[in-house]
Amino acid sequence: MTLAAGFLFVLIGGVLQGTFILPMTLTKKWSWEHTWGIFSLLGMLTFNWMIGLLVIPNIISVYRTVSPQQIIILIVFGAAWGIGAILFGIGMDRLGMALGYAIIMGLTSTFGALIPLVIFFPGTLCTRKGLTLLIGTVIAIGGIVLCSMAGARKRPLLGSPVHAESGDFGVGLLIAILAGIFCCLPNVGMAFGTTVILAAQAQGASKTFSSSSVWVLFFTVGFIANFGYCFFLMVRRKKLKEYFGPNAVRNLGLGALMAIMWIGSFYLYGMGTAKLGRWGVVVGWPLFISSSILVGNLWGIWRGEWKDASPSAGLMLKEGLLALLIAVITMGISNSL
Repeated sequence: MTLAAGFLFVLIGGVLQGTFILPMTLTKKWSWEHTWGIFSLLGMLTFNWMIGLLVIPNIISVYRTVSPQQIIILIVFGAAWGIGAILFGIGMDRLGMALGYAIIMGLTSTFGALIPLVIFFPGTLCTRKGLTLLIGTVIAIGGIVLCSMAGARKRPLLGSPVHAESGDFGVGLLIAILAGIFCCLPNVGMAFGTTVILAAQAQGASKTFSSSSVWVLFFTVGFIANFGYCFFLMVRRKKLKEYFGPNAVRNLGLGALMAIMWIGSFYLYGMGTAKLGRWGVVVGWPLFISSSILVGNLWGIWRGEWKDASPSAGLMLKEGLLALLIAVITMGISNSL
């Protein structure tokens, strides 16, 4: 029953992660940096600390009881992830959504699962459990690529003007690779944050919620990079006053909805990995990423983004979604071996 609850938490988290960007498409008269700035302020800082203070008794004391080296590790990972989130947007701009998304999410899914596996469970790589997980990860990457290729066929010119204006393709590819590696760091931070998690449990936090002690510090550091970059863009482009336009209340509400779903997805993921046992961070991450991509594409279908797509693009999308579904099932099987 515990394993089933763990998978359920991770899957619900994936649904929220695949949905949180939807409110961003409904904002009016705000540039990307305005919406992303409010989202990062609320999701990475405000709601993050509200949840952390609610579920972790004496959270400040938790950080005081662990070694400075452990705190530094989380700070470094959080800062790198924050940079990765920024590089994600730049990489998508340079390569176009189809190619950029395939590279970034493929690397995020792969490294997020393989780094903890190689570091903490190297002896299991050639076992049935390890090989099954690797197979599931490969299938997930294949599904991600198929969905991205379908997007390219749906709109053949998508991204090409951006690429032409953005400079050298090699630079864009390097940015996308770095973004894919850095964006996997929440899961790596969770794997390396065991000491902090145990300290939270010693302070009275339940095993289910103790992973929140990692997210509070990790995403606070990431907030600094994300909000700082958004603020820089607003000042440079002289667009700070757009925050106070006639759509401010509506857009603020949508940004808050984004933030709740986003931070909620990671807290649910942390709860799920706690119930999945030692392999939680290895099995849970590709399951989390794959389900989020699956849901995100289904939202696109629901919004009518594919109604005018060519038959070949529609077929490729279905193949990609089917591959992601098979990957999710395969990863679930790996944890039962």
